[in-house]
Amino acid sequence: MKAVLQRQSATTNTIPFDTCIIVYNPRSTQAEQTLQRIESLSKLFPKDAITLLEIRPNADANRTLLRNEVARLGSRTLLAVGGGDGTANFVVDVLLGDPHLTPEQRRAAVLPLWGGNGNDLAHMLNGSPGRLPLNTLLQTGKSVAVYPLRCIITTEDKAVQRTAICYASFGASAFAAHQLESMRGTRPFFHRLGLAKFIHELGLVWRAMLRAPRFLVLDTTSPRPIYDRLFINGSRFAKVSGVPLQLTDKQFCAITVEQKRASAVAYHLAELLRRHPEHYIVQNGQTIDFTLYEAAWAQIDGEIVHLPAGSSVSVQQAEQPFYALSTLLSG
Repeated sequence: MKAVLQRQSATTNTIPFDTCIIVYNPRSTQAEQTLQRIESLSKLFPKDAITLLEIRPNADANRTLLRNEVARLGSRTLLAVGGGDGTANFVVDVLLGDPHLTPEQRRAAVLPLWGGNGNDLAHMLNGSPGRLPLNTLLQTGKSVAVYPLRCIITTEDKAVQRTAICYASFGASAFAAHQLESMRGTRPFFHRLGLAKFIHELGLVWRAMLRAPRFLVLDTTSPRPIYDRLFINGSRFAKVSGVPLQLTDKQFCAITVEQKRASAVAYHLAELLRRHPEHYIVQNGQTIDFTLYEAAWAQIDGEIVHLPAGSSVSVQQAEQPFYALSTLLSG
């Protein structure tokens, strides 16, 4: 990593940032490509303006690592994320959840560098990685306010607040993501080809969703079985674009699928994307609460967790935004 930082050149005066902090996850998908983008980004700042933080599989240590840099945060700080949506989730969770940060420090501009698998946040903010050179992106991008989802998950012994920048799901889609994650490190060689990887993973997801069970939830007065429950923030979900919302909107989408069919999930997504999006829109300030009568898988920005029976979930849009650098959103 030191070699990356040693190849920096003089800063470009037109870039509206004095400092760049890079949070790099070496275990994320596409880590090699991410390193190349980090190298390109590092050349746009003087050496003493760059800080590289390499995170490890230890959540508490990673939080401490980032919190040690809070004095460098501010509206003229670029907070680049060298990892996937899960790494971006970690960064935003610290920005919004640390009570010691000032409003000015929370104005640091988050820039995901298209690492990881889904890249939903990066694509919603700035399109594909080859759309613009990094120096052009930094010069023309605007800092926009993004209102993520706030998920409070309560089990027998504790209540945990989780931030969902792009989406949260409970049930079949999270079960399918768990099945894909279990293959990590054993992916076939043809995954190096983008289209082949997409087709193969689509088949795996479809078969996993056929095996996913329904589970009982309590919404109001009596339990009912459901197959999947999705909460979507912004215009893209799990590489699927076209949701009729922007990240900067104070609205989100909620989908509940009752039938135990993978095609039922596809039907609801088609309704949302093409026909009747108003049926799924949840206004800012509204809260959706439910209780799991049976254990179920959950997924928050690609990070998967198994929730025990009796867990209660509350989802609403956060009142406090984070800020991100975007060339596609006006804010």
